[in-house]
Amino acid sequence: MKKRNIMILVFMLVIGFASVTSTLVIRGNLNIGYNEDFSSSVVYTRAETEDGTAEINQNDKNITFETKRLENVSETATLEFDVTNKSRNYNASVTINCGLTEEFKSYSEYVRINTDLESPFELVSGSTKTGQVTVEMIKAFNEELTKDIQFECELVAIPEERETLGDEYVRPLYKEELLNGTDPVIKENLVPVTIADNGEVTYANTQKKWYNYENKEWANAVILNEGVTYNVGDIIQESDIESYFVWIPRYKYQIFDEGNYTTYIESKPTESIAREIQIEFESNSTNPSAGSKQGEWLTHPAFTNFDVNGLWVGKYETGYKGATATEEAQVNAMDSSKVIVKPNVYSWRNSTVSNMFKTAYNYERNLDSHMMKNTEWGAVAYLSHSKYGINTEVRINNNSNYLTGYSAVDGTDQSSYPGEVGADSTKTLPYNTETGYKASTTGNITGIYDMSGGAWEYVAAYMPSSNDASGFSASELTTYSKYLDLYSANSTINSYNNRKLGDATGEMGPFYFYADKDNNKRYHNNWYEDYSVFIGSTHVWFLRGGHYFSGSLSGQFYFNRNTGSFNIYGGFRLTLTIK
Repeated sequence: MKKRNIMILVFMLVIGFASVTSTLVIRGNLNIGYNEDFSSSVVYTRAETEDGTAEINQNDKNITFETKRLENVSETATLEFDVTNKSRNYNASVTINCGLTEEFKSYSEYVRINTDLESPFELVSGSTKTGQVTVEMIKAFNEELTKDIQFECELVAIPEERETLGDEYVRPLYKEELLNGTDPVIKENLVPVTIADNGEVTYANTQKKWYNYENKEWANAVILNEGVTYNVGDIIQESDIESYFVWIPRYKYQIFDEGNYTTYIESKPTESIAREIQIEFESNSTNPSAGSKQGEWLTHPAFTNFDVNGLWVGKYETGYKGATATEEAQVNAMDSSKVIVKPNVYSWRNSTVSNMFKTAYNYERNLDSHMMKNTEWGAVAYLSHSKYGINTEVRINNNSNYLTGYSAVDGTDQSSYPGEVGADSTKTLPYNTETGYKASTTGNITGIYDMSGGAWEYVAAYMPSSNDASGFSASELTTYSKYLDLYSANSTINSYNNRKLGDATGEMGPFYFYADKDNNKRYHNNWYEDYSVFIGSTHVWFLRGGHYFSGSLSGQFYFNRNTGSFNIYGGFRLTLTIK
């Protein structure tokens, strides 16, 4: 009986609900149609010539370019360009027509104008196509023109409807084909910049050319002081910059010497065997080259250690923020807030390796900052001595006040030890002068400074020993092992064969022991006679670059040793490894 009552109740509810109805009506006006200025959607996004200049102008709709003079039959001049469809609503059907302008049509028998793009071609929403316009001289010309023959190519784009919204166009970052995918990585608070010859710094547009390694123009970036902001294209005030960095792209190099030296020669070589180091840029998307013998190729270990496509290296020796005199930068402390990497500041010296290391390590953890390793020094030194760098010895910073970014003036005597030093313009000049450029790894303002002279630089490279005075505990050396180059505990002053390929020590042999002009015998390598002493059981940490008064001994291939303790002569450098 109870079950029946429930069924009847349900039945009644159904009837009652079904008897109630309602109607909803929506009325509206829908206006559809053309919603953009399509004429501004198809534009040029790149223009380059091999031996001239090209410029995109007039709202990215026109290209003007100049190339070499065509003098011989079959000579050509070529413009390469990218054309992009920025519209999300429409594909484009594009036709290109090239010819001489009306004024010069009578010269059509002398030149032929071709493009490699068939007309019409489809340019899908958000896509880019690359084309070439080639002008060829097809008949010899025996007169002197008072002005250049002019031609024009007209691209006509007609919109084609789409049924789906295309991807939003994002202008691609500038990349240099030569680098094979090892272009600079910008992240967090790194600001890409270009630096004029006079030192003026501009916030770079990364969608346009802002570096050119083929022309020895290395990429630069800065970290700004806290709270400071700028926009692309702005000139950045020097007072707003905290640190400068330079990009070292990942590369492989051809081994030029295996570095298996265990002794020295007691004489002076008749000439230096310094040579251009063969380098090819190589992305971490390819298998590393693993050569070990002379003539084979090796991906430089500075990059494989972190599996990165490059390193951001401090452009100058690390300075002590706020120091107004040499002595004020002699501070044995761990304090990342005092880091400054700029020209014309006092190098931070007289600290233990442990304090230097931890200061660098904690400077920018998001950018994997750390104290420069010996292999990383080698990576910079080798690139400097390739066709992409100065390809000779970097000139010494002989500034006796330990100011960063200086260079010995032409005519100062650096042929012996000590060299000629000073603090005024008769002895030393800053980074943004013709003389200053010679102390850069590129021979221009875009390179890295202070790799010869200044303070000698401790690097994060050592051998285990009870005589380690760095301030590290044994457990810390293990904790930070990724950021340290570890060398054999059997090393001695002449154990050049304990080198790591790529660290610019053993490979700089053979080595010599002879008297310098002051009649004191010293160890030298055969690359510019730079001082060359390997670490050993009593002096277990590597030093690089030499000192401002080291004269002929200093250079990017100088290496020496010390205990790891604080020393008024010793500073350090920062490196960033980001992916």
